[in-house]
Amino acid sequence: MKKYKKVVEVLDDLKVKDIKVYDFNKTSPFYDYFVIATVNERQANAAANNLKQEFKDKIKNIEGKSSGWVLVDMGDIIIHLFRSEEREFYGLDKMLYGLLVKEV
Repeated sequence: MKKYKKVVEVLDDLKVKDIKVYDFNKTSPFYDYFVIATVNERQANAAANNLKQEFKDKIKNIEGKSSGWVLVDMGDIIIHLFRSEEREFYGLDKMLYGLLVKEV
């Protein structure tokens, strides 16, 4: 099973929207995947907590829990949880389009 699939499952269980996975295996020595999703405030906190519970020792850091962009660092997988306004504003999906692996 690909490493990112369990992350996607956890997010999907929370009804998180517009989940996309980007593959950095060949382009970055620091991480393998970005997972980007759109959340509301309640989902952002629940997702961060559920990921922390599910992956205990793999979570290196969680930043921005009180902002519109929560970043969860799992080392080889970086998870970006955006509120819709912030996701559109920062436009990561447009910059990373060529690396798209999966749209959920």
